[in-house]
Amino acid sequence: MRPRLAPLVALLLAVPAAAQDVIETVPVPPEAADLSLTVVLSTLVYGAIGILMCVLGYVVFDKVAGLNLKHELVEDQNVAVGIMLAGAFIGIAIVVASVMLS
Repeated sequence: MRPRLAPLVALLLAVPAAAQDVIETVPVPPEAADLSLTVVLSTLVYGAIGILMCVLGYVVFDKVAGLNLKHELVEDQNVAVGIMLAGAFIGIAIVVASVMLS
């Protein structure tokens, strides 16, 4: 191993141990440790609703953009359209998350 990398390797090996110490010292309230069926089902339902809203947002974006996004992405492999669509998905996801949390 190169001598210059030794401090970096030591730091990378020390971080998980320090993180474990922090995790062990943080108290967890008993009600936060409960994982009931209601919590799991509500998480699944909200997740499904969020995914459906993102798909609906994609369909609306596809109609508004005036492009055939599937053709542009799959057949033409247009990277710019992919980046634009990724930004649209991130924006839609932020809006969906904020609506669901309000």
